[in-house]
Amino acid sequence: MKGSSIFIILILIFKNGLVSESQAMDNELCKILYELSLDNQRYRGTMGKISDHFPNALDSLILNRGLTKTDFYSLPEQRQGELNQQALELARRKLKPLMKQNDSLLVLQQKLDSKNTKKLIEITKKYGWLTAEGLGCKERFRTVLIFRHAPEKYWDEISRLIEKERTEKRLSGYEHYLIDNHLKGRPPLTKKPSDFINK
Repeated sequence: MKGSSIFIILILIFKNGLVSESQAMDNELCKILYELSLDNQRYRGTMGKISDHFPNALDSLILNRGLTKTDFYSLPEQRQGELNQQALELARRKLKPLMKQNDSLLVLQQKLDSKNTKKLIEITKKYGWLTAEGLGCKERFRTVLIFRHAPEKYWDEISRLIEKERTEKRLSGYEHYLIDNHLKGRPPLTKKPSDFINK
């Protein structure tokens, strides 16, 4: 009896050790992929905030339609919403990516894109396609964006890799579509995530 109890305890200890090692690996991969995703957006951000431009855009739309602010607030909610939406779009256009304003930032982002792509290729070859949700990461990030910004010199290798990952059902149809679109020179996107449900 004592021998079987010790054996069971050893199995539990061994099993828990494996789970902890697996969790540690997942946590490490989460950190690596999160850092890659931060680098992916390092110089793609914008100066300023949308809220800095929205009030002026809305005022401009109101005046352009011959309205006063009082008139605007007396409009039906749906019409106010339409004007707010148009103002939001105008405000978005005012925000330009940092790297489009500065050539040296563009060069830095291109170097990061190359490094990130190379690293994600290595990780995907070793572990398969990984996502924040699949790993159970605390941090939220989208792995697909790293390959969506991959330099052309990696396109052939990425193409083979995403076909394999799609066949193995580790890469969703929509993620495959987004990456493949980039590898084809980014023609207009014609599909939405909902077009890929259960595919």
